[in-house]
Amino acid sequence: MTTKEEQVIRVLISGAAGQVAYSLAGFIASGMAFGLKQPMILHLFDLPVETGKMEGLRMELIDSALPLLRDVIATSDPVVAFQDVSAAFLMGGKRRQPGMKRFELISNNSRILKDQGLCLDAFARKDCKVVVLVEPCNTMCYICAEHAPSIPRENFTTNARLDYNRAVGYIGYNLKIPATSIKNMIIWGNHSDSMHPDCSITSVIINNKSYRLSEYLGDEMASFRAQLSEAVIRRGADIIAARGVSSGWSAAKALCDQMRDWLTGTPQGVMVPMTVASDGSYGTPKEIFFTFPVEIQRGKWNIVKGIKIDEISRSKLDFSGKELLQEKMAVVAEIGDGYP
Repeated sequence: MTTKEEQVIRVLISGAAGQVAYSLAGFIASGMAFGLKQPMILHLFDLPVETGKMEGLRMELIDSALPLLRDVIATSDPVVAFQDVSAAFLMGGKRRQPGMKRFELISNNSRILKDQGLCLDAFARKDCKVVVLVEPCNTMCYICAEHAPSIPRENFTTNARLDYNRAVGYIGYNLKIPATSIKNMIIWGNHSDSMHPDCSITSVIINNKSYRLSEYLGDEMASFRAQLSEAVIRRGADIIAARGVSSGWSAAKALCDQMRDWLTGTPQGVMVPMTVASDGSYGTPKEIFFTFPVEIQRGKWNIVKGIKIDEISRSKLDFSGKELLQEKMAVVAEIGDGYP
């Protein structure tokens, strides 16, 4: 994928009538994801019934007079929407309703992501970078990648950065330090209640001195670690309870953070979480999409090796891996074709 200044890229946002897309479109067009020198054409894609909302967003983007924005295309035609896109943010799926079981959601969204994967395969650039934000994210990412075989598997991911940002925000708020003073927070596993926010090797800078978080907190580390994990896992539900809708602005900002790091890389010695196709690292199952700590250079991610896995982390990684395998089997039962 190229981000040369003189070349205009096409960026797809599906589910463009949703609240995450409303924030994301402006962030992207302002340079938060692809840089302040990258001109672009935004493709907004949603169902025909959402044409009015898409058109309203298109008008607002034009009215913002953003210097990087060359055009905005609002369409319900997948051929137009997916044509020649260099990046795709896929958010067009059904949301979990009160009382709905996770596997019901898989049934509802699996065919949508299959179709979008086929569209990517047929119409998108072959170096397209794809971020899936349709629940359940990891398994929907797997479905999409399976049905877009002409695009490298390493070009598919989900929005694990939102969980990371929530964890960093929690640490910063409680220790009264800025997010820039917190490094190497890890998120493992599935984007579900089985995820494992892991601060065991996190470092913080306090009063111009660097500490391991465990060193700084001492005897309070165990309770802080448990409280952080619970807070991050519950955050999405807490926001829904407070606002009546799921995360919007923070999810969009996290998508931009992740794409920016994916393109520009991470500083030496700094890791970020990314949901990627598992290679079996840390004893995880293969052929699923699992969140690992990664380092990124020149648009290529690599899973960080050699992190010590304690007993708590081992049990949580194993549980999350089993959950993802169960979701994968549910997809096989639902769709059937195209799966081993």
